[in-house]
Amino acid sequence: MSEVFSSYEIEFEKYQQQICQLIRQTQINKSDETLNEISQVFSDLQNCLQQMDIESTSIAVSDRQELKSKVKRYKSEVEALKKQFRIIQDEVQSQKTKDSLFGEQDNQQIQFINTQDKLIKQTLQLEDAKKVCFEIESISNNIQVQLKNQSDILDRNINKMPEIQYDLGESNSRLSRIKSKMREHKIIFLIVFAIFLTGISIVLVYKYA
Repeated sequence: MSEVFSSYEIEFEKYQQQICQLIRQTQINKSDETLNEISQVFSDLQNCLQQMDIESTSIAVSDRQELKSKVKRYKSEVEALKKQFRIIQDEVQSQKTKDSLFGEQDNQQIQFINTQDKLIKQTLQLEDAKKVCFEIESISNNIQVQLKNQSDILDRNINKMPEIQYDLGESNSRLSRIKSKMREHKIIFLIVFAIFLTGISIVLVYKYA
């Protein structure tokens, strides 16, 4: 058997093992980088297989059939690996699509929640504003009631002014009359007292004359 062919077989098995290991790894991590690495190893594997096919046609006819059979088997194994690889690619792409859809749904849900929060905050602000307006309206009504009561009291006081003025006039008139009578009584008292003093003086004069 050709030593060159044997060396290609060794490389072929090495690439096969790498691809199998990377496929198992991709099943776990679903990584695009691992898929790219598998594609590169597949390229090396395909080149190695082509070299084995060429080598199988360049050796003696007695050994050629055996090598052709090996190359055919290796091609079948490569096709099987490619099928596994395509399955993994589809799974990774499907997962990415799901993640993207879930990501969009999450974003939409987040936007919906944010919008809902804004609406709730605006509603609470409106309710607070309404409460303030009601309080202002209540205070305004109380002030109006107080002003009305004060206005009624002023009107009643104004209406009572003539009576008060009349009563003051009567009081002043009575005081004037009382003062006048007091002056008359004082004058009468002084006259009587003067007469009394005069009488006493006359008596004393006649008594000691």
